[in-house]
Amino acid sequence: MSKDFNIDENFILIKSKKDKTEFSTSFTLLNLNYDTYDIIDILKKLSLEDYSETLIDKDDDRPPLLFVFGKNINDKMVYIKLKIKGEARRKVLCLSFHYAEYDMNFPYA
Repeated sequence: MSKDFNIDENFILIKSKKDKTEFSTSFTLLNLNYDTYDIIDILKKLSLEDYSETLIDKDDDRPPLLFVFGKNINDKMVYIKLKIKGEARRKVLCLSFHYAEYDMNFPYA
């Protein structure tokens, strides 16, 4: 991440209003005892081997790409879906950070 990255200005964690199942961000954060800073630490450690796939965002065409990663945390796979927005001042949107509901593929692992 860039030296001028500011967690308050450049990072947005989207928490769904869905139920608090094992596969929700809220449940996962609570279960791991994580906060936003812990998520940032995990994102900093992502590598090419953690990359799973790129999806098309059907709800937003600017930009339309969603990047999916998986990270093993405490012997459980965590599904991470990110979107990069903005031109001059980029923002990282974390759309998902929850235990993986399905097996994930890692083409570069």
